[in-house]
Amino acid sequence: MNNSDLGRVQAWLLRHRIAETMSLRRNVSREEKEIANLIRLADENMISVLKEILDGQGLSFRAFSEFDAPGIPSGGHVFVVARKPDSAPPFLGTERLVARMRQVSGINEERQAKVWFVQLWFVLLDLIYTRKNRAPGSLQNYVETSFAKAVFIDAVRGYLNDDVRKIDPVTLETDVVWKILTAPKEGNVALLCNAFLELMEDAGLLERNGDDVYRQTLLFAYEMKTNYDRQLAYLLPAEALIEGAEAVLLDRSGITGTEQES
Repeated sequence: MNNSDLGRVQAWLLRHRIAETMSLRRNVSREEKEIANLIRLADENMISVLKEILDGQGLSFRAFSEFDAPGIPSGGHVFVVARKPDSAPPFLGTERLVARMRQVSGINEERQAKVWFVQLWFVLLDLIYTRKNRAPGSLQNYVETSFAKAVFIDAVRGYLNDDVRKIDPVTLETDVVWKILTAPKEGNVALLCNAFLELMEDAGLLERNGDDVYRQTLLFAYEMKTNYDRQLAYLLPAEALIEGAEAVLLDRSGITGTEQES
C-alpha cells in the first residue's frame, strides 16, 4: 500500500467505517473488497501510519478475522474504525440525522429530531441487549441480534403507550421530552422508526439480514463495547438497563446535551 492507497483507504473508512473482504450477510462491492484487501496486504509500517492518522481524528482502528468474532467467513477479514471514548470527530456530526428525522411530518425543530433519535436508540438497545440478556460490553453475540422492522415499531409504540403516555407531566422536572414524544400522530411513529433504521444502516451500525429484518453490525457491537464504560454506564445501571435509562432521559430533558446544544 503506497501513500495514494493510504489516502483512498482513509477516505473509505471515514465514510463507511467498515470494510470487509467477504461477507455471509450482504453483497460486498468491488471497491470495498479492494479497500479491505489493501489493508489486509499492507505492511506493519503503513498500518501504523493509518492508525496514527485515525487516532488523531478521534477514531480507533481494529482488524477482525474469523478467529476474533463470529459471523466472519473462513478466510475473511473485517476492518472497522470506532469513535474513541470522549471524542467527537467533526465529520461524524448530526446534520444528516437531523435532516432525515425532520422529513417526518411534525418534526420541525432540531431538538425534536434529536430527542426522537435518542429515544429510538434506547428502544433498539432494549431489543438487542436487554431482551437478549446481553451486557453492553458483549461483542460475541452480535450475530444473534436479528429483529424484524415490525417488531421494532411495535416496541416503540409499546414504550410510548405503556410508559410515556401514562406519565403525569406534572411529576417531571421538565415536560419537554414528554411533549415531543406524545405530539406525533400514530401513523408518524412508523415513519420515525423508518427514518431511524435508515440512518443506522447508512452509518454501518445495522445491516439488512433479509427483507425488513435487521441485525447489529460488528462495528456497532465493538463501538458499544469500547465506549460503554465511559459514555453510557451512568445512564444504564447494572440492573434494569432500559428502565433506568428511560427514567433518566424523561426526567432530565430527554437527551444528554440537547438543552445545551439547542
